[in-house]
Parts: sequence; C-alpha cells; structure tokens
Amino acid sequence: MLDFNSLAFLLLVALGAMVQTITGFAMGLIIMGGVTVLGLAPLAETAAVVSIISLVNTLVALRRSYKQIDYSYVRILAASMLPALVAGVMILDYFSTSHYNALRMLLGGVIVVAGILLMLTPAPYQQPSGTQTRWLAGLAAGLMGGMYAAGGAPLAYLMYRQPLAIHVVRASLLCLFALSTSGRTLVVGLSGQLNDKILLLSMLAIPLVILVTLVTARFNYLLPDALVRRCVFVVLILLGLFLIWGPNGS
Repeated sequence: MLDFNSLAFLLLVALGAMVQTITGFAMGLIIMGGVTVLGLAPLAETAAVVSIISLVNTLVALRRSYKQIDYSYVRILAASMLPALVAGVMILDYFSTSHYNALRMLLGGVIVVAGILLMLTPAPYQQPSGTQTRWLAGLAAGLMGGMYAAGGAPLAYLMYRQPLAIHVVRASLLCLFALSTSGRTLVVGLSGQLNDKILLLSMLAIPLVILVTLVTARFNYLLPDALVRRCVFVVLILLGLFLIWGPNGS
C-alpha cells in the first residue's frame, strides 16, 4: 500500500507531466516546489526521482523528432551545461545537510523566475545568439539542473528566441533535457545515492508520466494555451513565494 506522501507525490507528477506537455517545461519545478512545500520528501531524493522520470518523458517525446535536432546549438550549450550539472549536484549535497533553508529559498527564487519567463513571449532574434550567450545559458541550466533537476527555463528562453523553426527548437530542447537528466542520474548513481525508495517511486511514476503525456498531447487542442500559461504562472509564483517567505522559509 502506498502512503499519503507517495500518493501526493504521484499526483504532483501527473500535474507536472501535463503542464510540461503543454508548455515544454516546468515539470521538475512543479514537482520540486510542491514536494518541498508539502514536506513530502528531502530535496535531494525528490530531485533524483524527477531526473529519472524526466529522462523517460523526454525520450518518449524524442522518438519522432530526433532528426530535427540542431546540433550546432546542442554542442555549445551542453559544453557548459554538463560540467555545471556536476557542480550543481555537489552544491545540493552540501546545502542539504547544513543550509537547508537557504536551499529552499533559492528554489523559491528559481520557481518565481521560471514563472515570469513562462509568461514572456519575446520576439525572436534576427541573428543566432553568440557563443558566450549560449555558454551562460548552459551554465545556468546546468546549475539549476544539478541542484533541482529543473534546468529547463534558461534553455527554453534562449532557444525560443533563436531564428529557428519551432519544431527544431522543440527537438533541440528535448535533446538538451535528455542530456541533462541522463547526466544527473549518472552522477547521482555513481555517488551511490540511488536508494530503493528513489527507484520504487521512479518505477511507479514512469508509467503515469507516459500515460499523462500521451493523453495530454492528444487532447491538447481543447486547452487554450494562454489560459494554461496563466494558471501555471499563478501556481509557480505562489509556490515560489511560499518557499521564500512561508514557514521555515526564512
């Protein structure tokens, strides 16, 4: 029998998978924020599960679009993202034991920024972003991905401003998400942190993520994109502010 915490976690997973299918990111932020606000599990443990289920979700989505990946973007972003990912995991390990409230407040700030980015619809650049800009975006995504298994916001903001076809942007983002989540899972696994609870929750969540993703994709047209983005924006802002100023948040 699943306990209340496990059931609540799976509900957050379903919500996060639905949102990510519609908006392109935010599954990790919703799960991490919800779990932390409700006190369901430690941050490091939750991030490990999110990495595994995000990897599966990404691979399912990539099965039909991998040929559309723009590797000129992926190579540069991955070059700074993957080392930063390792650093992010190390920072999470350190802060989890000695500065948990600071870690929680920082997560709140990340969620608020991601919510704001979700509502922005900036015009695409006329020219591709330079190497330095891509490196900075990869660095930010790597640190966020390593610490919270949720580094999609900087990547999405950068890629959607590039002069690229939308299907190329989405495929390239999926490739970067796959690299991030697989890299993080490898780092955590090599450090011996993949315990039985993480693996069990992952195995329970993976079929749920796949089902919700497929169903949402099929009926996505019934949900107005603007309305969904506003609702997700409100949820993310409330989660972030609660983490910053709520009980044990300061």
